[in-house]
Formats: sequence, structure tokens, C-alpha cells
Amino acid sequence: MKKIIYGFLALLLLLEFSFAAPTTTRSSSSSSRQLGTFTKGSIVDGTTGTGTARRWFFFNEGAVGSSYTFLGKAEYLSVDVGYSLYLRSIESVLGGMNMMFGTEITAPIFLQPMRGSKSNILDTHAYLERTQFEGIVGAGVQLPLMLGFEYKGFYFLGFGGYTWLFMKDTYPSTQRGDFPTIKTQYDGVIYGGGLGYKVSNIVNLGFRYTGGSLTNRGVPQTVFDDAAIRENLDKHSITNETGRPIYSIPYHRISVFISVIF
Repeated sequence: MKKIIYGFLALLLLLEFSFAAPTTTRSSSSSSRQLGTFTKGSIVDGTTGTGTARRWFFFNEGAVGSSYTFLGKAEYLSVDVGYSLYLRSIESVLGGMNMMFGTEITAPIFLQPMRGSKSNILDTHAYLERTQFEGIVGAGVQLPLMLGFEYKGFYFLGFGGYTWLFMKDTYPSTQRGDFPTIKTQYDGVIYGGGLGYKVSNIVNLGFRYTGGSLTNRGVPQTVFDDAAIRENLDKHSITNETGRPIYSIPYHRISVFISVIF
């Protein structure tokens, strides 16, 4: 009789373990899927206008890319480096999308002017030299604030901010010696938008458009080297002639990039 009872208890235990195991596996699998959505980033707390709690992810990105820039009568090719930091909501806020806001700091390094590029600061609008110069032809920094939405890795955003460009214009010459060079600066309000896709919240592939209207303020931000003065280029400076900055210089920049999220 005892053997029958022990056998019956053993059968019950066997059935209990056989049914409990899949449930544990399913629960573990479900937990893994939920945790899998929380990848890189730090979690911060906040509150909504109604006082309810809302949680956000804090992200950083380091980016490299390339741009084609239209600056007045000149066009440039650049290599870009950038850094972004932004918050993204954990809970969806609109149609299953996650809201994100922060800043995208970009520093374009201008390699050379493109064919047909002309001066923005001389009244002759002389052509820029494309090959006979040393180093780069300029650099800049772009500081915007951005707001966007993300859905299953795809995102779109808009931004607005300010930019500064530090350019070096070199001009062809038939005279002996170095080609004349003028260093000058531009600044102004910018705006734009972009879209992209985040691969497993590790890599971000993106596209951006930036537009604006910049100002060249002339002296003391515009400096003529000895060769430029020797060829009387300073006499053709628009800001020297008018005594005021050059306003409303069209600025358009199209860029693509890849960034690592951390």
C-alpha cells in the first residue's frame, strides 16, 4: 500500500514539474523581451503637468559624416564631427511614438571649395582657388536645440539654433609669390530637420538639412594677408566700401552621418 501511495505522490510531483517548467520559461522569455527594449542610456525621472511620473532615457552620441554646403556664391565639401545628448521618453506619447529632445552639436571641417565658387566678400565676386592652398579652407560650429519623435527605430526631428563659420578664401593670381588669402567669418540663426534609423539603439544612420541666413561682419573679423593687400583686394572689400556688415547671405547644408549611441 505504501508503495502505491509513494508512487502516486511521485507521479504528482512529476506532473507538477512538467507543467511548471514551460511557465517559467515563458515568463523568463517575456521578461527578456521587455528588458531588451532598454538598451544603452541612463534613466531619469520627471513629472508631467498633471503630476504623474514620467521616465526618460538619457542618451549620448558621437558622430562622423560629410556635408555639401551652399554659402552665398560659394559651395563647399566638408567632413563633419558631432556630439549629441538628448532625452527620450520611455512611455509612448503620441501614436506609439517616443518623444525626444536635446541638442546636436556639429563641427564641419571644410576641405575645399567646389567648381564655380565665388567670393561673397569682394565686389568683384572673384572665383576662389580650388587646389593651390595649404590645409583646410574653413571650419565651423553649429549649436541647435532639437525636438523629435521616434517609432521602432525610425525617427524624424526639427531643430533651430545658431552657427559660426570661420573661412579662409584663397584667390588665384598670376603674380609671383603666395596666392592672396582672406580670413573671414559668418554667423547667424539656423533651422532645419532630419530623419534616420537607429539600429538596435547602438548605431544611428541619419540625414540632416540645415538652412539659414548668415551675416559677414567685416573688420575686425575679416583679415587680408600681405599678398591680398599687395593685389589691392582690400580695396574691393564690400564691408570696407559700405561700412556695414553683409546681411542675408543664404546658407544651406545637406549632410549624412553615422553615429554610435552610448
